[in-house]
Amino acid sequence: MSKLKNLGVNLGLTLGGLLMGVIIGEVGLRAARIEGVQKIGDFVDSAPTGFHTSDPNLGWKLKPGSSGEWKGEGGSFVQVNSEGLRDREHTKAKPPNTLRVAVLGDSFTEAIHVPVEQTFWSKLERKLGNCEAVKGRKNVEVINFGVQGYGTAQELIMLRKKVWDYNPDIVVLAFFIGNDIINNSPKLEYDRYRPFFVYDASGKLVPDMSFRNLAPIDRNEKAVSFVDRLPTFIVNNSRILQVIKKVDLDSKKRQLSEEFTALSTLNLKEPQNADWQEAWRVTEDLIVTVRNEVVQKNADFLVVTIGDPMQVERDAKMRKDFTKNNKIQDLFYPDRRLEKLGAREGFRVLNLAEQFQGYTEKYQVCAHGFENSVPCRGHWNELGHRLASIKISQNLCKKLKQSQVPKKQP
Repeated sequence: MSKLKNLGVNLGLTLGGLLMGVIIGEVGLRAARIEGVQKIGDFVDSAPTGFHTSDPNLGWKLKPGSSGEWKGEGGSFVQVNSEGLRDREHTKAKPPNTLRVAVLGDSFTEAIHVPVEQTFWSKLERKLGNCEAVKGRKNVEVINFGVQGYGTAQELIMLRKKVWDYNPDIVVLAFFIGNDIINNSPKLEYDRYRPFFVYDASGKLVPDMSFRNLAPIDRNEKAVSFVDRLPTFIVNNSRILQVIKKVDLDSKKRQLSEEFTALSTLNLKEPQNADWQEAWRVTEDLIVTVRNEVVQKNADFLVVTIGDPMQVERDAKMRKDFTKNNKIQDLFYPDRRLEKLGAREGFRVLNLAEQFQGYTEKYQVCAHGFENSVPCRGHWNELGHRLASIKISQNLCKKLKQSQVPKKQP
């Protein structure tokens, strides 16, 4: 009996000590104003920034009418128009005698990292106005449908849901080598709160909208903590648990950065396993589907590949070491693969990376990166946008000129 009594006393003292420690910890953290992170809610806006909001068809989109200063990588004043585009207002009805170009893409196209006047699509509009084949028209409009984080699946849905309202003459699909293939695969992409396209029983590519039913805790394993699986009342009233969650999430962010760096190098190689083979297959079929729908609308189609920053690194030795260390056979493998796809399926592909590399190496400049972020990495800076606008305008002008040449009579 005395043993049970002693066990009870010891257990009581232990629990009392733990409780006192928790109380002291809670009071201490609050007194020191050390903040943590509360439990993830039952509904979470999937918006990547304050300029975005959730969307049941696309996962997220730009928030119509939102505006403000972007102070992350680069910097600009962001103004979203009434239709949810980072652009000026455009009438849906195309004005008479107007050439309209629609640009689909991700964060490189949305381009909140630079002022609007520095974006490639804004510069492209001005350059196309000087194109010999366009002279005689009143106006050229280049409309920006880019949204950060989008893959080809979302861009196809954007084409269907919004682009055709504007009746464009040309559709440009800006494809980012760095992650668009990953974005199109539910097995490679970490953030599953997005639509994917999958093959049905007949082999037809169909949209998978199951993300609509995902609970926030299941959307992205790298954005939630084990603490989020505890009862809401306990987590939201415990500063200790909130701090533990913050530490856990910070660790996961570092882990995600390391994992994604390793994953992104696989974009530059032939598919290494079944997941990558499927990701490439879906990606290529999505691009062809976009092409088919553009042709059905009697519009011209151009794919523009945006290079990974390492592809256009100005330091030749750094590129060589990167290629050797990661066992990459051809740094431009994805660009050449898409170029072959275009040749096979009958559409134009403009690969920018190799042309950018020649320029950055010759003049020892960076087309990516900003002073307030990692140098020569990340998104296009003003130079990157300027070079892109020149190359795209040259391609489109050449095609417009060719379309004006009368066909020979048989």
